[in-house]
Amino acid sequence: MAVAQGQPNKEGHAMEIEQRLALSENPIHFLREGLFLKTYNQSFYVMTQLLGFNIKPIIKHIKKLDQIIVCGGFPANIINKRCPKAVPTVYGYELLDDYDLSGYQAWYQQQCQLYQKRKAQQNQPPQPQQTATHANEVTAPKSSIFTDSEPIAETALSNINKTLTLQHLLFLSSWQPNKYPPIVDSAFIQELKNYFSQ
Repeated sequence: MAVAQGQPNKEGHAMEIEQRLALSENPIHFLREGLFLKTYNQSFYVMTQLLGFNIKPIIKHIKKLDQIIVCGGFPANIINKRCPKAVPTVYGYELLDDYDLSGYQAWYQQQCQLYQKRKAQQNQPPQPQQTATHANEVTAPKSSIFTDSEPIAETALSNINKTLTLQHLLFLSSWQPNKYPPIVDSAFIQELKNYFSQ
């Protein structure tokens, strides 16, 4: 048994990815991995799409299987709070029921497309920077950052006629929720505030 490659469960037995995926085909299996319980593919689908758990998916390619997997988890110590009917097993917990997996393939294909899109974006070469100062600046349209519920902010900033720098635009174009730590988002907002107050 290759303990170095597999994730040991509570009793210290290693479980290879093939075993984890096979168990996950019969939802829901919460597999112990250190201090966390993780679900894979079908089990993750049922947990998030059918039962409504709000867990961020981790989508990755497993080279030795040449397969994309979708997984996610939560701390093992809150299993009774999240799933009071879950039954302990040698590898973690299970919550067996007759779940409708008819939407699984479409959902899985969507997750694979998201993975491929993300990989394609990561493999694109960075855009060359222009040298002229004014060519690096683009005016941000006010309508894209204000809503009808924010008339005070729009009025307060209506006299500002400043342009965003190329660095601002690059950050904003690549920004996604939870992509950066909150301190990075906060620092960017503070930088914008300082920039527009000059």
